[in-house]
Amino acid sequence: EGSYLDLPCIRSNRYEPYLAVRYCSELPPFQEGFSGYGKNKMTWAMQLRRSGYQFSQLGEAFLVHYPHLDSKSRLEWNKKPKELQKVDSTLVVDVLESKKGSNIDLLSYKRARVDALFLDYKDWLRDNVTDSSRVPMCENALNDDVRLWVHRDAEDESEDNESEDNDDGNDVVEVNEELAKDTEGGAQE
Repeated sequence: EGSYLDLPCIRSNRYEPYLAVRYCSELPPFQEGFSGYGKNKMTWAMQLRRSGYQFSQLGEAFLVHYPHLDSKSRLEWNKKPKELQKVDSTLVVDVLESKKGSNIDLLSYKRARVDALFLDYKDWLRDNVTDSSRVPMCENALNDDVRLWVHRDAEDESEDNESEDNDDGNDVVEVNEELAKDTEGGAQE
């Protein structure tokens, strides 16, 4: 019979474990903006961790993920401008900030729209969910934000910090409708 081993820390916000969870009314819902492919399970795991859920590994149990064809949503996620076709994901920002990337309309790509939604989600999580984490991020945790196609400008971040004084804490994830409209639809993967 298997035993549980509590995880001491999480190495990445990109952590998407297969979870077995008993339903209860306090269980955080999936954020509906992350439908189809892209950050749906990841953001839920982030909220579970911040809400104080314990993550444990079940010993002597195995799960096999059988490869399958990419869904329409995944194929849409994989589309890239030609300037990024052969660029390592950690170097995308360098290309986008260069002259070569200055004419790319990022918001015409699902991945960039979901990345922008993710940044809004992280702000919402920080501002609205008390940090009750029982499983901390590891000291050597990865900086996952380097893989994002969109980033907050320093000017935007300072504006966000100034507006926090007026926040009533009752917000839901607020996202520009243009960013959210194409993340709707598609099945959870």
